[in-house]
Amino acid sequence: MGLAADDVVIGRTQLDELASALYCLQAAIEDVDRDLADAGDDPRELRLALNWLMDNARPAAALWLEPRAAGDSAIPPGAS
Repeated sequence: MGLAADDVVIGRTQLDELASALYCLQAAIEDVDRDLADAGDDPRELRLALNWLMDNARPAAALWLEPRAAGDSAIPPGAS
């Protein structure tokens, strides 16, 4: 495949899921930055901003990428 020793191959679905989760997380960070600038010391607004950030961080944190070796099947382990 012409890969260097530090290169890995992952499935398209995993890459798409990672890209989507990172996009949502980036957007949430921008939203929370803006919300915090406007919230002052209001605990309710701070809690809402934190909840929004956590709701968008959890999908990214739950992702687990498994590198594939040459010859691996497209079916992930444990799938039937």
